[in-house]
Amino acid sequence: MDRRSLKLVFIIFILTFSFFCKSKEDHIKEEWKHLSFVKPDGSLLEPKFWSEKKSVLYFGFSHCPDMCPLALTNFGRTSLILGEKSNRFRFIFVTLDPERDSPTTLKNYIQNFPGKNLTALSPNAESLTKLTDLFGIVREKVGDGKNYRIDHSNFIYVLDEDLNTLANFPGGVSANALATKLRELVEHEN
Repeated sequence: MDRRSLKLVFIIFILTFSFFCKSKEDHIKEEWKHLSFVKPDGSLLEPKFWSEKKSVLYFGFSHCPDMCPLALTNFGRTSLILGEKSNRFRFIFVTLDPERDSPTTLKNYIQNFPGKNLTALSPNAESLTKLTDLFGIVREKVGDGKNYRIDHSNFIYVLDEDLNTLANFPGGVSANALATKLRELVEHEN
């Protein structure tokens, strides 16, 4: 294959890859319109919520013994490190266990963490299924009765006001590293 043909194949590959990446983003945006969330006060979340600020999402559950508290503690610390810039973000805990995580439970749970702009949302069963598909979240209920746990993926996702994924991080990312990246995202806009 000569250089010209190789360049043409490469260009076609890049265009095809870009198309499929864009299609995935469009698919997420379309699916997102049909998701339903309950806020800690028991009211339904208005769709405009997502377009008001960038969202920093973490999926977990309130009975989680380790990963979730660490991620939410780092959310709080990140918001404190960012100072006024944290007002450009919403730090959102989405429960993977709406069976136990009632709005009241979530409201009480997130009060245990430092910082500001932290809210918790509970999706209905259909929305939870769509969310786990959209983000590729592994979620498995382990055990029976009241003492079950949810084994789950441990990632943080940053979405812009148009629901485009800007970044993702391992759930155990330090507050300093997360704050640095979020600060870069804000400064990149200006």
